[in-house]
Amino acid sequence: MKQRDEGRGAARAGGRAFTLVELLVVIGIITVLISILLPTLSKARESAGRTACLSNLRQVHEAFVLYALENRDQVPLGYRAGSKQFNSMIYSGGTTQRFVILGAFYVADRMREPRVFYCPSEGDPRQQLGTPQNPWPPGGDPAMNVYAGYGCRPQYELPDDPSQFGVAPFPAMPKLGRFKSGQAIFADLVSLSDRVNSRHRSGVNVLYANGGAHWVPRNVFNDDLAKCINPFPPSATSNPFQDNIWAAFDRQ
Repeated sequence: MKQRDEGRGAARAGGRAFTLVELLVVIGIITVLISILLPTLSKARESAGRTACLSNLRQVHEAFVLYALENRDQVPLGYRAGSKQFNSMIYSGGTTQRFVILGAFYVADRMREPRVFYCPSEGDPRQQLGTPQNPWPPGGDPAMNVYAGYGCRPQYELPDDPSQFGVAPFPAMPKLGRFKSGQAIFADLVSLSDRVNSRHRSGVNVLYANGGAHWVPRNVFNDDLAKCINPFPPSATSNPFQDNIWAAFDRQ
């Protein structure tokens, strides 16, 4: 009997369970720690995404340079369909069923690493690589539009039909050397506020003609960005605001 009581006492002393109050205190502490750590982890993840994005843009510059060397300094920098918000398309399935603008890189086999044409922080599948909304390879489904994750400087309107380059009203494909070293030529998408909101939110990464790339905070261009309206169907309504955005990039 005495041994049994001693055994019970040892069990109570060595294996006492948590009370409900103690469990609630532990849960509360864990919750506080998570609330402190999550913003830090989120910032670290976004910082890594920005760095990877800048690396992508610098690699894209190499693609521009190589394409220019093979094509008398000409590069597919521009926009289509009269709207300067249409500056990121690779393949037009909805209208012409042609490779357009950046599709020239694909046709010339300069998209061997397609991931570098897509921002790693992008949360919208319409601007991600190889999603049902934005399939890869382009043209596999001739009815599907395919977009890059970045956009060109919308300075020159490029025709969908390559045979129309240099035929009025279209210019010849622009030359890379025509852009000044401090001019922005490629960047995170800025066609609409939603395009900025779905990735870095507080700004964009921008590539310049000299091969440099850096961060431009949103307050630099947000007033004009907020005035840009939905570009479907294609419209020139937002073209002046797009010009202002890219001019703001040049001043950074």
